Amino acid sequence: MAAKKRIFFFLEDAAQEAIIPPLFARVLRDEKISHDLCYFRVLNSRGGDSIRSYKQFLAEVRCGSQPAPDVVVGSDGNCKGYTVRREELRDIARSYSPAVPLITAVPDPHVERWYMLDSKALAEVVGCSVLPSVPAYKCAKDVYKNLLRDAFRGSGVTPPLGGAEYGPGFAERMGLYAAGKHEAGLADYIAQIRAWIRAEFQV
Repeated sequence: MAAKKRIFFFLEDAAQEAIIPPLFARVLRDEKISHDLCYFRVLNSRGGDSIRSYKQFLAEVRCGSQPAPDVVVGSDGNCKGYTVRREELRDIARSYSPAVPLITAVPDPHVERWYMLDSKALAEVVGCSVLPSVPAYKCAKDVYKNLLRDAFRGSGVTPPLGGAEYGPGFAERMGLYAAGKHEAGLADYIAQIRAWIRAEFQV
C-alpha cells in the first residue's frame, strides 16, 4: 500500500484551523480522493507565528531532523494582499533545500471574512438564520472578527469562539465557486489544492 501523503499546516489561529484543513478535506472529497490517503497534521495554529514556525520547520527538514512533507499550508494576509503574502511564502520555500512543496492559504486580510462568503451555508450549519455582512475590503484590526460575531445577533445563538466553531461544517457546505468569485485568496487556495491533487493522484 502506498504511503499516505502528509499534509502539514502552519496556521495563525483557531479560526484558521477550523476552516483551512477542512477545506482541503472538502476538495479531496470533491475530487473523489479518499481522506484515508492523506495524513493531516497541524504544526502551528496559535499566536500568529505561522511564518516563524514554518521557517523553523524548513530548517529542521534541511538538517535532516524532520522528513519533508508532501505539502505545507499557511498563512495570513494581514492586509498585504494574498499575492504578496503568497510570494513571500514561496520565496521562503525556495530558499531552503531540499525543496518542500507548498500550497498557500492566504485569507486577506483575515480568515473571518471567509466565514461570511456564503450566508446560506453558514445558516445551515448554525441551524438558524444568521446575517453575515461582508463590507468592502477593510484592513482595520478585528473588523471581520467583529462582523462575524455580529452576524449571530438576534439568532438565539452565542458562539463562544465567535463563529469559528462552525468552520468545519461551513467548509463542507460552502459554495466554493461562488465564494471564490468574491474572494480571490480563497479561489487561489482551492485552485492550488486541485492542482496538487491532480498531480499527486493523476486524476
